[in-house]
Amino acid sequence: MTLELSAGDQSMLDGEQGPAAAAAMKILVAFSNAVGARKLLDIAGAHIDGCLYHGQASLDFVERLVEGGGRVRVPTTLNVGSFDLIHPG
Repeated sequence: MTLELSAGDQSMLDGEQGPAAAAAMKILVAFSNAVGARKLLDIAGAHIDGCLYHGQASLDFVERLVEGGGRVRVPTTLNVGSFDLIHPG
């Protein structure tokens, strides 16, 4: 089964909207193919549930997205943080 992408989604995947969008689309396409999805849906808002601190790799991933121009495109919420990494203690 092949995932059908809109022109905008394909543009992101091809890197035309920056490296962060391309990286995010690669993840979405890989997951979609793994579960057999045929197409992606447009959304009006999102909640990021996987924003917990799991060590340096979590920070490296987010920093890579920011350095690549990563921005949310719809209103987005996060889980609450369990501790302050900048001001621990």
